[in-house]
Amino acid sequence: MARYAVKNHWFVSVELPKQGRTGHTFARRTKSFPTETEAKQFAREEMLSNKYRIVAGTLLSAHQPARRFISGSQLNRWIEEEES
Repeated sequence: MARYAVKNHWFVSVELPKQGRTGHTFARRTKSFPTETEAKQFAREEMLSNKYRIVAGTLLSAHQPARRFISGSQLNRWIEEEES
């Protein structure tokens, strides 16, 4: 029996500007990535191109023992840290 495999383990979510909102309180655009390095690159580009709220984290998977969430206040430190 085949198991569902999560291909993208990292996500970055960006708050949309007011003109792009659909009436929801918090409209966001979220992209997922297979590696942390790609997620960091996208988050870095989003930080440079706009001033909206950005969060990142890991998706649940069998290969990661705990979920990780990077809030706005931790984002700069996360982008600059070395891969382990």
